[in-house]
Amino acid sequence: MLRSLLPTLQYDPKASSPAMTSAGKRAVDLASPSAAEPIKRHRTHLSPVEKDLQYEEEGADQLQAAAAGASSAREDDDSTGLRLLGLLLQCAECVAMDNLDDAGQLLPEIAELSSPFGSSAQRVGAYFADALSARIISSYLGIYSPFSPLCKTLHQKLLNALQIFNSVTPLIKFSHFTANQAIQQALDGADHVHIIDLDIMQGLQWPGLFHILASKSRKVKSFRITGFGSSAELLNSTGQRLAEFATALNIPFEFQQIEGKIGNIKDLNQLNVKAGETIVVHWMHHCLYDVSGSDLGASRILTLLRPKLITIVEQDLSHGGSFLGRFVEALHYYSALFDALGDGLEAESVERHTVEQQLFGCEIRNIVAVGGPKRTGEVKVERWEDELVRGGFRPVSLAGNPAAQANLLLGMFPWQGYTLVEEGGCLKLGWKDLPLLTASAWQPCE
Repeated sequence: MLRSLLPTLQYDPKASSPAMTSAGKRAVDLASPSAAEPIKRHRTHLSPVEKDLQYEEEGADQLQAAAAGASSAREDDDSTGLRLLGLLLQCAECVAMDNLDDAGQLLPEIAELSSPFGSSAQRVGAYFADALSARIISSYLGIYSPFSPLCKTLHQKLLNALQIFNSVTPLIKFSHFTANQAIQQALDGADHVHIIDLDIMQGLQWPGLFHILASKSRKVKSFRITGFGSSAELLNSTGQRLAEFATALNIPFEFQQIEGKIGNIKDLNQLNVKAGETIVVHWMHHCLYDVSGSDLGASRILTLLRPKLITIVEQDLSHGGSFLGRFVEALHYYSALFDALGDGLEAESVERHTVEQQLFGCEIRNIVAVGGPKRTGEVKVERWEDELVRGGFRPVSLAGNPAAQANLLLGMFPWQGYTLVEEGGCLKLGWKDLPLLTASAWQPCE
């Protein structure tokens, strides 16, 4: 577990390896023959009672040997993890200092210690090593363009990975359930609904909202979704699937697709907003690619649009500050994600490898190799809550029904490492002690 080693690491850039502090811990060699081993008689000469005692004694010996082996394996894993962690940090520091030759010389040993099919620590190391390698090359070339999933094949692989991720962890479901609960409360009494999804992908969130609205005694008279995305073909297929869901539930539905990004919209007329509509904007932030385009443009459109509600789900991961600071924060974050995934899926799981390679690997590469989805020289928004407040919005608490639904969702998953915390009206879903996703809702000030 690489993340468990991070707080104990005292990194010295002049040292060849990191140092680990221990708080009163002492290694115990369970296999050490500290006492003379008693002579064992053959079982054929033992009484039944003596045979039982002999079996117990040998069983204890086997358990002791197994414990010694496990202890040795853990010590080896910790030693490898510490060495790998130290090398990653040294390499990142060299990159931060623009010492690219020294950074490149560290990569072979990092590659030797890491593997996308090994322990969680080795897997994390493999993807960060790949991202560091790409960063070194881009630094030599002076290219820092953000990634964008324009290729249909790559986009489809990403969507497949997201579907698997959605089935094995509560993270995506948390974002969908929590936002939908806040939205359905905001739509109470609305006749004409217009949802604007700033990165709709496959639209997995919206059938759940369809079911909520269909169960109400007062039915909506019209329901429109405007979906932003990078591919007209994929947007079209998403719209068709959503239309089929809506038809099955007798919801009058219309889908409008916009190939592009909200920050590049110059005129509100492009959103085809109609009089009398209750408008809701949903925004899922992630590190896979640039969703919004110009942050300042996105902020301007939201301020002009003044929807009844804005729901935002974002990763608890900063994209600002120094490269080394972002690198260390990302290392903490993805170590927790890899641990969480490993808690539910075996190391050799095909599903686990797909999610790690197609999803986590792409995010890590975009953060480290590019510097984040927005590192294009344009002024970017560091804290969207501050920007929304400046734009005339105030937070809406999710501590009520959305929090209750999120708790029920976590109860559907067997492992116990996920935590849910309400903080200032926001909901934070984390793994152990580290927040992973934050959900918030915003409405215009009166």
